Amino acid sequence: MKALLLVYDMDFEEEVMEVLREVGLSSFTLWERVLGQGERSEPKLGTHAWPSLNRALLLVMEEGQWKKAAEKVRELTGRPGIRAFLWEVEGVGG
Repeated sequence: MKALLLVYDMDFEEEVMEVLREVGLSSFTLWERVLGQGERSEPKLGTHAWPSLNRALLLVMEEGQWKKAAEKVRELTGRPGIRAFLWEVEGVGG
């Protein structure tokens, strides 16, 4: 199995959800208020000086699902404000 963590500027919410629908991924965990600072975009700190926020979305999927989603995810992450991280994972129980 693969675990995909998408961290993105909340302005990209609609585009991220559209990609999930396109590739048939409906199970995920979403964190709505994620603070951070990266190399390719402005800080997202939820402060007066840096008011923007990120969101983080975690998806766990089978290899076949990942292969279907990979191209769409790569298209998203080529832009500032969206990053993706992928891990091999194993389930632990039920």
